[in-house]
Amino acid sequence: MKKILALLFVIFSVVSFAEAKVLYNKKIIKNNPKMKIMTYNIAAGANNFKVDLKVTAETIKKVNPDIIAVQEVDRNTNRSGKIDQAQILADLTGYNMVFGKTIDHDGGDYGIAILSKYPILSQQSLVLPSFPNGDTTSPGYEQRIALVTQIEVPGFEVPITFINTHLDWHEDPTVRLQQVRTINEITLDMRGIKILAGDFNDTVNSVVGKEMERYWVSVFDDKIDHRTWPAVNPEVAIDQIYLNKAQVWEVKTYVPNNENEKDGIQWNKVSDHIPVIVDLKLLEQ
Repeated sequence: MKKILALLFVIFSVVSFAEAKVLYNKKIIKNNPKMKIMTYNIAAGANNFKVDLKVTAETIKKVNPDIIAVQEVDRNTNRSGKIDQAQILADLTGYNMVFGKTIDHDGGDYGIAILSKYPILSQQSLVLPSFPNGDTTSPGYEQRIALVTQIEVPGFEVPITFINTHLDWHEDPTVRLQQVRTINEITLDMRGIKILAGDFNDTVNSVVGKEMERYWVSVFDDKIDHRTWPAVNPEVAIDQIYLNKAQVWEVKTYVPNNENEKDGIQWNKVSDHIPVIVDLKLLEQ
C-alpha cells in the first residue's frame, strides 16, 4: 500500500510540475492578451510647475491606459494645499490606486503611485539604497523605493507584477546602479509576467541602462525619439518602461514629445515630463 501511495505521489508531482511549467513556458497561439501601460512623472512636487490634477486626469482618460506608474506625488503637503493627489487622480479617473511613500515632506508625504483599471491584489514598498556609502546625512539625497504590485488584468492567466520606481537624480550614477541592482536581486525570484516602469533619471545607453539589460528589455528601439524631459523641447530620455526577458511581446511605443499631438493634448502644459505609453500584446510567456 505504501508503495502504491508513493507511486501516486510521484505521478501527481510530475503532472503538477508539467502543468506549472506550461503556465510560464508555452507559446500563445491565439487570443493574445493585450494591455496598455503608461509611466508619467506628473511634477506634483515641482517647485516651478503648477500641476492641475483635473487636466492630468483628463489626459489619462484620453490615453486610456490599463496601468500607470506615477511619480512625484504629494499627499497632504503644505505646498500642494493639503490634498491627497493620488486619491484625487483615482477619483477623477475611476482607477484603483496604491501609494508608496518615499519621504516625509512639508507636513505630509511625498512618493510614487500606481493607478490601475483593474484590481490591485497586493502592494509592497521595497526600500532602495539611496545614499552614497550609506550616509543618510549626505546633502541633496533622499530615500527612494520601488513600489511592487500584483494586478489582475483580464485575459492574462496570472496576475501582472507591475513595479514603479523613481531613481536618484544625481549626475554620478553610483547610487542608481545600487538601486537597480537591488530591484533585480529582489524581483529575480518573482515568477510570471513582470513590468518595471518609472523615472530612472538615466538613459537606456547609460551604465544603468546596460545593467538593466541583464534581465530586462526596453520598450524603445533606435527609431523612437523617446526624450521626455523637460517637456518643453525635451533633451533627455529618462522615463523608462522595461519588460522582463521571460516573455515575448509585440510592442508599440508612443512618446508624445511634440506639443501638437493628437487628442488636443498639449503635453508640455500637463507636466514637466512627457509620458511613455506602450501597447503590449503577449506572444509567448
